[in-house]
Amino acid sequence: MSGVDRRIVIKGAAAAAAVTVAALLAGLVSAPPGHAAGTPRRIVENLDRGLVATPSGDGTFLSWRLLGTEYARYGDAIAFNVYKNGRRLNREPIRKSTTYQDDSRGTGTYTVRAVVDGHVQKPSPAALLLTDGYAEIPLAGADGYTVQHAWPGDLDGDGRYELVVSRLSGTRDRPDLLEAYTLTGERLWRVDLGPGSYTQAGGNGANDPAPAAISGSTAIGGYRNDDNVTVYDLDSDGRAEVLAHTAAGTTFADGAQVTAASPANQFVSVIDGATGTERTRQPVPDDFVADGPSGGHFGIAYLDGEHPSLVTKSVTRVGARRGAFRVLFQTWDFDGTDLTRRWKHVVDPTTGATSFHQIRTVDVDGDGRDEIADGNYVVNSDGTLRYVVDGAIHGDRFDIADLDPDRPGLEGFAIQQSELGIVSAFPWYYYDADTGERLVTGSHPASPVSDADLDTGRGNAADIDPDHRGYEYWTSTADVTRPGAGVFNVQDGKVSTTTASVNFRIWWDGDKASELLDFTRVEKWDPATESSATVFDPAGVVSGARNATPFYGDLLGDWREEILAETADHTALRLYTTTAPTGTRFYTLAQNPAYRLGWTVRGYLQSTYTDYYLGTETRRVPQPHLTTPTH
Repeated sequence: MSGVDRRIVIKGAAAAAAVTVAALLAGLVSAPPGHAAGTPRRIVENLDRGLVATPSGDGTFLSWRLLGTEYARYGDAIAFNVYKNGRRLNREPIRKSTTYQDDSRGTGTYTVRAVVDGHVQKPSPAALLLTDGYAEIPLAGADGYTVQHAWPGDLDGDGRYELVVSRLSGTRDRPDLLEAYTLTGERLWRVDLGPGSYTQAGGNGANDPAPAAISGSTAIGGYRNDDNVTVYDLDSDGRAEVLAHTAAGTTFADGAQVTAASPANQFVSVIDGATGTERTRQPVPDDFVADGPSGGHFGIAYLDGEHPSLVTKSVTRVGARRGAFRVLFQTWDFDGTDLTRRWKHVVDPTTGATSFHQIRTVDVDGDGRDEIADGNYVVNSDGTLRYVVDGAIHGDRFDIADLDPDRPGLEGFAIQQSELGIVSAFPWYYYDADTGERLVTGSHPASPVSDADLDTGRGNAADIDPDHRGYEYWTSTADVTRPGAGVFNVQDGKVSTTTASVNFRIWWDGDKASELLDFTRVEKWDPATESSATVFDPAGVVSGARNATPFYGDLLGDWREEILAETADHTALRLYTTTAPTGTRFYTLAQNPAYRLGWTVRGYLQSTYTDYYLGTETRRVPQPHLTTPTH
C-alpha cells in the first residue's frame, strides 16, 4: 500500500462473530454498543417533531424528526401523515422518508402526525416557517462583536432547541458575552463575563488566559482553542443548564455578580438556561493555581451510562512563548441544587499523553459509558488512563466514529503536528478507538526540508467515495508527491492523489454519503474527476476563526444537518436547512449519543459523527438505548 504501514488487528473471536456473513452481504451496520441485559438507558432530551417548512420550487418543502426514542420502541413500524390547515395532504402514510414536498395552492399551518399500528397520534407543534429560506436571528446590541461559538439546548423544556452563543469583541477592553436566543429570533438573556474575561490575573506561562475568558477570544483569552462553556440538561428536569467559567465581576441576567477574594480566582457556574441567572458555583480545581488561571474545554459525558456529567479539561502552559501543557480533567454532577465533584484525573506527561485542541466524549468500548478522548490518549469513564497511542504526539484534530462497517467497534483518524524542533514520526494515523492500536500509519517524505515540511495542519474523515466500502480520510497536505498525501479508504488504501476540502464533514444532500463544509459553502466530491463542486453557497454570511461557522448539526427537520452562520455585518445569525429530496429515513442525529455529545465541545471545531456506521452502505441503523426525563 502506497505511503502507509498497514497493521491488521483482530479483536478476538467474540467480537469478530458479531459481524455475520449475512449482515455483511445485506449491507447492514455493526451492532449498537451498550445494549447488554441490564444496561441503563441514557436520559436524553425530550424533543418535539422539529417540523420545518421552507420554500422550494413552486411549493414548500417539509422536513421533520423521527425521534430516537420512538425508533427504539417501534423500529420501522412508524409512519407519518402531513397536514395543512388540518387537512391531510398525503394519500398513504409516509414510511420511506421524513420529508414531503407540498405543491398545493395557498398558504397555511403545517403539522405532522405519527401513525403507529394504524393509530394516528396527536399533531406536532406547527412548523417553523423559513420564509426567506433560512431562520433569521437578530443579535441584540453590542456593536463590534462577533459570534464565535454556538451551543444548542432546550432551555425552556418545550422540545425545540434554543441557542447559547459567545459574542466576542476581539479587543482587550470589552468583556466576552454569553447570550441565549430562540430560533424565531427572541433574545432570552445576556451574561456579561466582566473584566475577568479580558484582563489577565497572574500566570507564568505562554498564552495565559483571563480567568473568565471564553472561546479563546483574544491574545489573552487562552490558547485560541478554549471554549469553557457548554449547554446540557444535567439534572434531567427537561430544561438545559449553561455551564461556564466565571470570575470576579461576571454579571448574570438578573444583575447578580460574582465576587471573589482575588481576580485570579476561577469558578464553574451553573446558569439557569431559561433565565440566565446563576444557580450555584464551585471553584475550579486548584492543582495548577501556582501557574495562574486555566483555559481548556467543557463537555458532557455519560460516565455511568444513564446520567450526564460535566467534564472540564483545565489547561495551563508553563514556560515562555511555547511552554509545556499541563492538563487535568475534573468531572461534575448536578442534581438541580448542588454541583458536586465526581473524579479528577491529572495527566501524567511521562506516559506520552499529549493534549490536542479539543476533546471527544464517546463510548469507545461499547459498555454504554463514555470515555474522554483527548487526541493521542483516552481517559476511562472511571477516571483512569485507558491508553496512549504508541508513537503519537500532538495534532490539531482527530475523529472517532464507526469508519469501517465491516470491523467491530469504533475507529479513529488523527493528524500530527511538527514545529519548533518537535517532529512527528508520521503525519497521520488510523487507529482502533478502543485499544489505541495503530492500524494504518502515514509516512513522511524521505528527505524533508524542515520541520514545517513535516507538519500536518488539518485532517478529516468522511464517506465521500461510494465506489469503496467505508469512510475515506485525508489531510491538508497539498504536495501530492508526498507518500502520506491523497485520499485513503479504510479498506482499500489510497484512492485519489488529490484531496477534497479538509474542514468539516456534513450530511446535506439526499444520499447517505457525506458532503463537505468549508467556510459557509457545501461541496460534493466527485471521485471520477477527483475534484469538488459547490452545491450550496449562501450569500450575505461569513465564517469565523478557522473558516468555521459558529455551529452546524441536525438542529431540526430530518436527519440531515443545518448550518448556522453570521451575517457579514455581524447583526444576525442565519440558520439554513437543506431542501434536497431524499428517500432515506434515519432517526434524528440529535438523539444519537456520540453525535449529540459532539455538540457540547467547541474548541477547534471538528466534524461530528454518529456511533454507528452512517455511509453509502448503510441500510438500517441500530435502535438506540434511550429514555427521556420523567419529571
